[in-house]
Amino acid sequence: MLTARTLAEAQVYVSLATAADPATPATEPDPIVPGENLAEGEQAWTLASSAGDIEISYASEDAARTIGARFGLGVSQLVDAAQWAVVAATYARRALEADMAYTGGPDQDRNTVELNWEFAADAVAEAIKFLPDGADVVPDAGVWSEFGRQSRAQNPELVTRAKLTDDLEYYRGTLQDFRALYGDRS
Repeated sequence: MLTARTLAEAQVYVSLATAADPATPATEPDPIVPGENLAEGEQAWTLASSAGDIEISYASEDAARTIGARFGLGVSQLVDAAQWAVVAATYARRALEADMAYTGGPDQDRNTVELNWEFAADAVAEAIKFLPDGADVVPDAGVWSEFGRQSRAQNPELVTRAKLTDDLEYYRGTLQDFRALYGDRS
């Protein structure tokens, strides 16, 4: 059985595994519904998904929530570095589109902008976890999926330290700028 560090990581994996368009993998997976597709076990949930059953330990989810690590502690064993980088870019495109359309009107949902920038930053931070100390690029062992290998082949800079850290700075900085312009609600 597959194992995710958090429910959010499980959802990202399902999104990647079931995407109709591999160039835009962050599709909306089915919502998690306790008792329907999420079963409680003695030490973990089991998420039944179109990508297969995924186990998420209560302890792992709790630890991640306690420190604010949306996708979990440590390095993912489910989603590889290139996949995280592409997911981050997908969220960033969504954030940029929503950000450009947002004018601060009372009928607009600023959460769409903020959450997409937050998810983009968190996803690229997950890719950065695959970089060994002092390395300029994620090693081949950190890109194990076919999707990840193809993405890296199409964009050799995808999982370099320079690109990943630039992306992280841009995503966080743009979110900070948005909040400075419209008021920080975090």
